[in-house]
Amino acid sequence: MTKKKVLFISAGIYPIPANMGGAVEELIDVFAENNRKHGRFDVSVASCRYGGKEIKRKVEGVKYRYFRTPLYVKVKDKIYHFYSEKILKDWKSLFRQNYYKGRHYIEQIVKKTDLREFDVIVVENNMSLLKTLSDALGDDYSKKCMYHMHSNLIDNEEMIPYLARARKILAVSDFVKNLLYDTVPQFKDTQIEKVGNGIKIEKLEPKNEREIRTAVRNEYSIKEDETVFLFCGRVSPEKGVLEMTKAYAAAIPELGRSKLMIVGSGLSGSNKETYYYKQIKKIAREHPNNVILTGYVNHGEVHKYHVAADALVVPSIMDDPAPLTVLEGMSRGMYLLLSNVGGIPEYTRSYENKIMFERDDDFEQNIRSAMLKFYGEYSAAGYERKPVYFDDAQYYENLAEAIDVD
Repeated sequence: MTKKKVLFISAGIYPIPANMGGAVEELIDVFAENNRKHGRFDVSVASCRYGGKEIKRKVEGVKYRYFRTPLYVKVKDKIYHFYSEKILKDWKSLFRQNYYKGRHYIEQIVKKTDLREFDVIVVENNMSLLKTLSDALGDDYSKKCMYHMHSNLIDNEEMIPYLARARKILAVSDFVKNLLYDTVPQFKDTQIEKVGNGIKIEKLEPKNEREIRTAVRNEYSIKEDETVFLFCGRVSPEKGVLEMTKAYAAAIPELGRSKLMIVGSGLSGSNKETYYYKQIKKIAREHPNNVILTGYVNHGEVHKYHVAADALVVPSIMDDPAPLTVLEGMSRGMYLLLSNVGGIPEYTRSYENKIMFERDDDFEQNIRSAMLKFYGEYSAAGYERKPVYFDDAQYYENLAEAIDVD
């Protein structure tokens, strides 16, 4: 039987394979790696080119199609972002850092790729690509094109008609699915299907966990009797990292022997310091014995910090639809301190080791109270880690079923 030919169009910001990071990019890799084992589809992936780093870790059997961004396009984006952020003070400027890059990227894909050869085209979390793709596909757009929505936010309202005409919208949680139906009337006749996220997790033996825990703690001069609160991910405003850091700093006298470890940077794949990151760094300098900033860490190394820490804090301000860091924490059986927002309650509904806190006017105090509660109950006694896995193989099966249409 002839395999269906599937083209994944990545967002075009970070390369595939995900050597520069990016949660969505990691999920494309997860699908590709599982498809290599099962051989269900003939998979192609469109990706931006990024200094040659995309040539590493390619998945056997996947056809990678790379598109380079010229220097003049990058310059236009810098000027446009500066104008949008500093002059217009538009909150959407965050989503326009790669406006011209995205336009050039999809134009090159359409120009250099025979889209007719594919049975299914999956656009990954960059809705600005849809109009050009629709123009190129014509009537085939509604038959072949699916949009994989990893966010709850429609940041480009001009794309709503093209989202509505897609074969399917694949939503990462029921939260996103229901929100789209409830808030966008144009979607009433659009098929929106939930495809829950999954992750590839390396299962460790107890002996290996002890060795990793000791090694990481020694590297950062953390004593075994010190409680480590961990944040992993992009250090940016919507993630609530500054509020978390302030909450922890205010509670240091009550938290006794503890550390706050922040693993990540302001930009995926880079240690370039944003203004936001510098605010957090300032607090870290004021509390050098308690706040640790690791900077960017390759995704393949993040699990070591999960093992070394005692509690994972996810202080999202945005309605996070399905943050992978939560799934990773559960897969290590960690105690989770979580914002009660977005899809987080949905993914953790049956998970025992958690404290939820509200995102309201007392947000910082709520985070502080959650930290103090955990510290008071578990800093000395510890807790039993009970991993719950969101298996990458199940993610593959769910997404495969969703895209395997006639």
